[in-house]
Amino acid sequence: MKLTLIFTMILALSACSTYNAPDSPLLNASAVWVIMPLQNNSSTPLAAEKAEQILSSQLYRKGINAVIYPKTPLKSLTDILDQTSKYKHAEAWLATYPADYIITGSVQEWHYKNGLDAEPAVGLTLEIKNAANNQTLWRASGSRVGWGRESVSGAGIVVVETLVNGLNFAPAATTE
Repeated sequence: MKLTLIFTMILALSACSTYNAPDSPLLNASAVWVIMPLQNNSSTPLAAEKAEQILSSQLYRKGINAVIYPKTPLKSLTDILDQTSKYKHAEAWLATYPADYIITGSVQEWHYKNGLDAEPAVGLTLEIKNAANNQTLWRASGSRVGWGRESVSGAGIVVVETLVNGLNFAPAATTE
């Protein structure tokens, strides 16, 4: 009976998250990493910017000091909702920046679900490209529905952390 109960609980808890996060090829942690604007496909304004900041902190935890594209000033609600100028500004900046790896992606969900408990729901995709030839080196996606008292950012941290844990880094060269 105990074993059945434990198995049922594990199944119930694992159903709240879905990840497709393959291991990456060996990447150089000391290379120049750039986080470009994530596309916001969610219904929440500025969700992509929140995910970018979480991504930056999770990469830093892994020893990668990624540079985030320079922000464009938001002058109106149109600037927030229409992201075309942000992408154009970031692409123009990237053309002048000596990046080795480019991180892009999209946010599919970033909100609280409707209902009594209003659980947070987060879904996103990340992609790492070689800046020299624009070849995709790694792509992963994940989603999670948190518990009723959890914040959306807390659920976002778990998703980004799980995805970033799929990155493999080449050992640092030693000088002797």
